[in-house]
Amino acid sequence: MVKLTSDLIAKQTPGHNKRRADESVEHYLARLTHLPFQDRNIDSIDSIPPCRLLTVIYLYDNTLTKIENLNFGENITHLYLQNNRIQKLENLDCCPKLQKLYLGGNQIQVLEGLDKNTQLKEIYIENQHLPEGEKLVFEPRTLHCLSQGLEILNVSGNNLDSLAELSCLERLQELSASNNRLENLRELVQLLSIWSRLKRLDTNRNPLCSKGRYRERLIVASTSLEMLDGKQITDNSRQFLTSWKASREAIQTRERSRPDFNDPPAAYSSHRGKKYK
Repeated sequence: MVKLTSDLIAKQTPGHNKRRADESVEHYLARLTHLPFQDRNIDSIDSIPPCRLLTVIYLYDNTLTKIENLNFGENITHLYLQNNRIQKLENLDCCPKLQKLYLGGNQIQVLEGLDKNTQLKEIYIENQHLPEGEKLVFEPRTLHCLSQGLEILNVSGNNLDSLAELSCLERLQELSASNNRLENLRELVQLLSIWSRLKRLDTNRNPLCSKGRYRERLIVASTSLEMLDGKQITDNSRQFLTSWKASREAIQTRERSRPDFNDPPAAYSSHRGKKYK
């Protein structure tokens, strides 16, 4: 197993941004902007001197079991941790400028511990390796803190049976929730009235996809949606479906207001009950 250390970074950073022969480790770390250490069999992170210009860290496809010692990169904006063995979201309060967080393919059971990361715009936490019968859980405090900034969220493949907890994320523009256990189409229609900025939605490979007029109902429910399950929504199709819905509702209203001639009028019934002398 391999530990990410300052010496490892100084010796093995690939690409054009290599350390000069006469350059100290501290000076080299101080000028790094990107840290590409993906697929290196790294299982832990050592305490590393500050890298004040560092904004992007690539640590995907390793064997990390814990998020730790990232305080060396207080200006990190992009963090790639997908396909590791991370079990808990923690120790990210030292990265207050974080904007994009990639966590797919880990073992995280709760979306939590991000209440200090209020600048987050994108979270990818798809396809967690969860225990049998378990689903991804959302911590209310974290959702509340993310509600004013989060624009893109991927929660696909996490055994979810409801998205109601995400209703507070009113600034969402893209939501991927495919390959879950979503069945309630009415709930999703209601959520679309809340997510007024949502442009892309993917709920493919869920039980609700087999419901009657699934696609049509979602398109009519949202005026902002541009892409549904990877297929573009054209203006013509939305106009047609909106007109169809209005026509159908008008017919239903007329039918409800139409008198039922099978029942005698109230006045006629009352006269029939009277006896004339």
